[in-house]
Amino acid sequence: MTGELEPAEGAVARVERVLPASAQDVFNAWTDPSVMTRWLSPSGRAEVEVDLRVGGSFRVAMVGDGMRIDHHGEYLVVESPRKLVFTWCSRYTGPGSSVVTVVLTPRGDETHLLLIHEQLPAEHRESHERGWGSMLDNLASLIPELIPDKYKAASPRIQQGDGA
Repeated sequence: MTGELEPAEGAVARVERVLPASAQDVFNAWTDPSVMTRWLSPSGRAEVEVDLRVGGSFRVAMVGDGMRIDHHGEYLVVESPRKLVFTWCSRYTGPGSSVVTVVLTPRGDETHLLLIHEQLPAEHRESHERGWGSMLDNLASLIPELIPDKYKAASPRIQQGDGA
């Protein structure tokens, strides 16, 4: 591996999905607290506060299954609708900050999402991959509700005859 591809330190979690929405719609789902509360927890719900700007902070509390896991971080890159990079700190990311990069690439009517979570403690890499995977599945299932006009237009229409 070249030094360019290696993280500064720690383990790397990587998750990919193809989502049935535009890059702008997916970016909005990552940056609108009223939407983030509905998918940004593997189970249950999330409490979210966002100051969306480079240097701005966020807070996410994942609440479900009798647990509450608090996260916080800072936005390092905000490039609508293609890229978000932010620090991600919780009791499961070790003493320092881990870094999450979300890259959105349009593919026709869909968007390829690549999430790379770096600088994780090795013992928590797999749980972060499962957690992010679960949350992205939550997001995918929420998309028809977020952009219903797209799905209404795509649903088959039943034409009723005039009886003749």
